[in-house]
Amino acid sequence: MADINKKRIIITAVIGGTIFAGVVLVVDKLLGRNFSWQRLVFYFVFGVIMYGFLTYRNFKKHNKR
Repeated sequence: MADINKKRIIITAVIGGTIFAGVVLVVDKLLGRNFSWQRLVFYFVFGVIMYGFLTYRNFKKHNKR
């Protein structure tokens, strides 16, 4: 069974948020939008929160088994 490890959840969330923000940045560039730090920071924070929540929920679900 997987233990709920906070360090592992945080590392996964930061990596996932970084990848998500990078993908959104590339898509914005392909669509011809200008670069915006506010948008990039928003997507990074949003990605970190969502990936952290999903990883935590996944560990919790696998811990019940």
